[in-house]
Amino acid sequence: MASRPGRALLHNWRLKLAALGLSVFLWGLVQTEPRNHETFSSIPIIVDVADTAWTLAAPPNPAQVELRLGGPAREIIRLAREGTTVRVPLEGINSADTLVSLRREWVGLGEGRGLSVESLSPVNIRISLERAMTRTLPIALRTRGAVPSNMALASPLGLNPREVRIRGPRSRIEGLDSVHLSPFDLTAVQASGVFNVALDTTGLFGVMLVPTTATVGVRLESVVERVLSGLTVFVDTERINTEVVVDPLSVQLRVTGARTLVTGIQPELLRVWVQGELLTGMAPGEERRVPLKIDGVPDLVTAVPSTDVVTVRRAADLAGGGDASGR
Repeated sequence: MASRPGRALLHNWRLKLAALGLSVFLWGLVQTEPRNHETFSSIPIIVDVADTAWTLAAPPNPAQVELRLGGPAREIIRLAREGTTVRVPLEGINSADTLVSLRREWVGLGEGRGLSVESLSPVNIRISLERAMTRTLPIALRTRGAVPSNMALASPLGLNPREVRIRGPRSRIEGLDSVHLSPFDLTAVQASGVFNVALDTTGLFGVMLVPTTATVGVRLESVVERVLSGLTVFVDTERINTEVVVDPLSVQLRVTGARTLVTGIQPELLRVWVQGELLTGMAPGEERRVPLKIDGVPDLVTAVPSTDVVTVRRAADLAGGGDASGR
């Protein structure tokens, strides 16, 4: 009678033998897979500057190389699909202008097996360096377009953070007074919220930003309109020291904006007036058409008066002196 180990070995022996044969076949297929050769153009070069006192002043020259690979076809196809780079570690900097000979081991081959770098062309690249500088600068918010016509901003746009830490070539950084945010498109905003926006690095080669994005807070409300009537026109007559007559004596003001801003306006706190500087040198009986100024209207609210100019006439019987009247 066969022992237990013997019975286990013989159990399903045909399936086990077939599996072994398939494994040997696949192994042999891999070993005999023909070796291919392929040339890749425009492989980007990435330079890692280890010395923190230096940074790249410009892209390496050339910034791309031609790469020739050898290996199994499937691995070459995988690398072509995933992409690769030549990563140059730069240490021990002695000059702002450096010539570097590329090494094959700097090519990223990923997780593949059987690939080998046969050549790189050109072999040498030139790297330009510059002393690095680090600063903290304010972030400048830029917008384009406007919110939907039935909505209005109920408060100024919020920005967080308001500053960015920037490091890069001294020649690019020392003249900056701020770093711009990419233009924030108000036309795409349909409701209040907080939106992530990237910092604009246009023209800032070799610069590192921390953070690279900021958030813009938007508070929207429905648009309302309100008409404020009987607002007296005040004339600043302190400079001319004489009596004048204003026509019209009062105006109407149409204000438009976010609901809470418009409904919160207190008419008695508004000031509709004429600057005294515009009235200097008036002769008796002279009339002048002068623009109105309006103070006290909240930011983000549009105020349109029933007239934006008034007629101011100096009294004919006063050549100068006397009490000034602003009504």
